[in-house]
Amino acid sequence: MTDRPARSRPPGADRPATTAAPTQRRGPGSRAGNDHPTRLELLDAAVDLAERDGLRSLSIADVTAAAGHAKGTFYVHFPDRAALLVALHQWFHDKVFAQVIEQTADDAPGPARARRRVLAFLDACRTLPGVRALLLDARTEPAIATEVEARNRQATQALTADLRGTTSHPGEVARILVLATADIAGRESAQRRRLPPARQALLGLVLDPPPVMNPQ
Repeated sequence: MTDRPARSRPPGADRPATTAAPTQRRGPGSRAGNDHPTRLELLDAAVDLAERDGLRSLSIADVTAAAGHAKGTFYVHFPDRAALLVALHQWFHDKVFAQVIEQTADDAPGPARARRRVLAFLDACRTLPGVRALLLDARTEPAIATEVEARNRQATQALTADLRGTTSHPGEVARILVLATADIAGRESAQRRRLPPARQALLGLVLDPPPVMNPQ
């Protein structure tokens, strides 16, 4: 028995219903749009394979086979494997960050908001596929190293703003929080449940500002 919530469907699940457009011929080097149904099917297949096998094992041949398309179709939508990995990483973090922002939009800056942001991130990860692959495997995947670092900087900057006045090194503490939060998200995904002791230890890194002493 687990307490895992129902997961959101992968990338293609969010596309709106549209009227079928006339089929267009595409010459060599042409690219379909980001919302093309076939591109979304390739992303759907890729995130499922990444969750099962990790990013290292993700190949163009496996993705196209799982999506039910010819290998050549892949290159209409992505120039190479690296572009697919970047698209997956962006989709995952866009979804998670959107949930974090929505849940903490009315919170005042400070350590309480930092804690809520951390918990919102962990809970959002529990609703999405491919967590270990797109948070942990991604750290050692050269094809998306730049994207990974950009997302880590984005999260670090957001938390740094909440930690000013609570520590002499808010940026460093924020960076540690970002990396530790990703680790716990991966562990919770693998064990299919929340890990309260790990969450409590993580939140313990966020200190409240010292009390202001009244002059005598």
